[in-house]
Amino acid sequence: MNNPVVCAARDRLDGATCQLRGGLLVRLILFGVAICAALPALALDSVTLQLKWRHQFQFAGYYMALEKGYYRDAGLDVRLLEAGPHTDPVVEVMAGRAQFGISSSELLLSRQTDPVVALAPIYQHSPFELLVRADRASNLHELVGQPIMLEAGSAEILALFLKEGVEPDQLTIAPHSLGIDALLQNEVAALSAYSTTEPYLLRQAGLDYNAFSARAGGIDFYGDILFTSESELKSDPERTRAFLAASLKGWQYAMEHIDESIELIMANYNSQDRSRAHYRFEAEESRRLMRPDLIAIGHVNPGRWRHIAETYAALGMLPEDFPLDGFLYEAEPPRLDPGLLVALAFALAVALMLALLSWRVHGLNLRLRGEIDQRVVAHHKLAESEALHRLLTENSGDVIWMLDLASQRFDYVSPSVERLRGFTPEEVMAQPMQDALTPPSAEKVAALMRETIGRLLAGDTKAIYVTTEVDQPHRDGHIVPTEVVTTYLLDKAGQPVKLLGITRDISQRKALESELRTRVAAIEAAADAIVITDTQGRLLYVNPAFTRQTGFDRESVKGHDTRILNSGKQSRAFYAQLWQTVLAGRIWRGELINRRKNGELYEEEMAISPVKNEQGQIEYFVAVKRDISGQRAMERALQAANQELQQNLDKISRLQEILAEQAVRDPLTGLYNRRYLDETLAREFARTEREDSPLAVAMIDVDFFKRINDTWGHSAGDEILKRLAQCLQLGVREGDIVCRYGGEEFLLLLPRIALEIAFQRAERLRRDFADSALEWGEAQIQATLSIGLASFPDHAQTPQALIEQADAALYRAKRSGRNRTEVASATSSAAVTTAVTPG
Repeated sequence: MNNPVVCAARDRLDGATCQLRGGLLVRLILFGVAICAALPALALDSVTLQLKWRHQFQFAGYYMALEKGYYRDAGLDVRLLEAGPHTDPVVEVMAGRAQFGISSSELLLSRQTDPVVALAPIYQHSPFELLVRADRASNLHELVGQPIMLEAGSAEILALFLKEGVEPDQLTIAPHSLGIDALLQNEVAALSAYSTTEPYLLRQAGLDYNAFSARAGGIDFYGDILFTSESELKSDPERTRAFLAASLKGWQYAMEHIDESIELIMANYNSQDRSRAHYRFEAEESRRLMRPDLIAIGHVNPGRWRHIAETYAALGMLPEDFPLDGFLYEAEPPRLDPGLLVALAFALAVALMLALLSWRVHGLNLRLRGEIDQRVVAHHKLAESEALHRLLTENSGDVIWMLDLASQRFDYVSPSVERLRGFTPEEVMAQPMQDALTPPSAEKVAALMRETIGRLLAGDTKAIYVTTEVDQPHRDGHIVPTEVVTTYLLDKAGQPVKLLGITRDISQRKALESELRTRVAAIEAAADAIVITDTQGRLLYVNPAFTRQTGFDRESVKGHDTRILNSGKQSRAFYAQLWQTVLAGRIWRGELINRRKNGELYEEEMAISPVKNEQGQIEYFVAVKRDISGQRAMERALQAANQELQQNLDKISRLQEILAEQAVRDPLTGLYNRRYLDETLAREFARTEREDSPLAVAMIDVDFFKRINDTWGHSAGDEILKRLAQCLQLGVREGDIVCRYGGEEFLLLLPRIALEIAFQRAERLRRDFADSALEWGEAQIQATLSIGLASFPDHAQTPQALIEQADAALYRAKRSGRNRTEVASATSSAAVTTAVTPG
């Protein structure tokens, strides 16, 4: 710690010490050599640290402790082990394969079964986040039913889901691939990640994502906990103390020399082949999570661990009041080796002899040392006090702030403002105070401040403290209702200069108040009668619907027994069973006949719910009563109406089937139309590909059809088309599809048939149609067909290409003289065909 005052004092001490004579210095060196020679050689103690993952900046402090010799100076030979996808540091430490490990705050959950000891949290805030594709979800509730990947140690992410009202069994959790590819390829909607690593990769990949952290949800856990086992701590507490001290010293150096740390990782630990820019991102994010400028690295707050335990307990992950005894590390004073004590005693004797020779500087040294110690102690206390206050401020759920009244800008805003409103403290302090409020609240606060300052200037000291409610805008656009408690700070002249405030989110309170008002209004406006009684059945409250239902005035019945409604239609056993149920704390539901004030009987459906106090004792009963007399009378009529409706629905269903059939049928021929073909061809083609079977298409056209229409009229042409449709239907197999393609063109789809057989069928159709004649008055109309034939896979590989090939073959048949069948060429484009003549 480079405190200028301390450094100056040390310089003065060094100057005085240099006045010792050279002979004295020589004798000191000789004595030191003799003492060192007398000490036994100390071998380095081998220990293993199980890392949480592969080498990265996340472990820079341990690399620096090795590189700078801090472990060696502590008498330790430290080996760092990378973790694999299935490595659990707790398992490794408990199995004795490592003496120390790194875990998350989930270490507290492991304490239930394994005697682990938390030594120090490296991250004051957990780096765990849930990264969600922006195109899949904008909040946690939208992830229900979608696949998400959670790695081991993600308990705080599950805790965040539970706090948001999402149970773990509602989640579709997939094993974590320990990479981001599944998120990039949209195989999962979200994955757990470290804020120090994966966000950088997603930004590099250009993926738009949302990040949800447990800290933003009020679950602020530690991260990267250095831990050991109780057996290791008991067997060698000095080794644990030395390892912890050297590790924290390494972390202090790493965070003060980030560039040097990155270069060391690039040279010796870059097993993941990352760039300097990536490590720079990881280092800056680590700094944000550690806050070494405010909080000592490794600082442990037992109260915060208790809060973490209570959070787990509230979410059902730990028992209530889970003991932390033995879980949090308490350092013991270092034990000295007996041989070392002897040497130190000898050295002390020598030092006393030398002290007689250095009496001339003794007084000066004593005064300077006292001054240094006092200033160091004072500085440490000041730093600890400042760090404590900053820690309390930063981790407060409320927002603490200081406003300069002259400039109307914030001098300080605690980090919790980001949880409250989505803005960072820096963003809030960069704007005037009015921007932190909605326009109506800004006007309200301005008026209140004018009034309060006026009262203060008039000598009203009670006006120093003001509490009010204001609305504040959130970054995402919604409004946050808050309660603000303020204290005006006065200068020596009694003028108000600053405003110290604490802002608290009252969204939940407002919601509860609104819900209460809504429920009261709903009860008052309810159509059902609602009754509240004591445990003896005396009426305490009835709503207006009770009066409408029974005829009793709501004020006149208060204090009366519910038996004023008794009709005598229920047996004693009925009421005994009812009371037995509700007094046992269960809900009773049933129907009964009661009597109105005018003596009229009515049927009633009722549910009675017991209401218990905090001790679990029943204090009230709430009954919801519905008059169902008219309902019972209507049920028979409704049943008859339902039967009639069902009959009508059956008729409609049959009509819909007819309409659906007509939509795909040609009205003239009764064949399927082109719409049906378009819907069916792709399906048939896909099945043909799966079955690896042929598919033939015959395109059929009536020759000189226009001449028939012009000569004999359109009625004759229609009869020709009907006759062709009959011929086509006579020859079809099951699975064949016959369509009127348009005008005088027809299409025959022939699945699972060889081209040669398809050609024979086409020729038979052509000959049969040519041999038949249409009797038309006293004349006979003779017509012929031209047919184009194509087959998959011989002529085309797609449905559209197959139609085009058949159409091109039909065109060739027309061009070649009509009344013939042409087959598409297997080696040419769709426009080129070749004739196939019957054998």
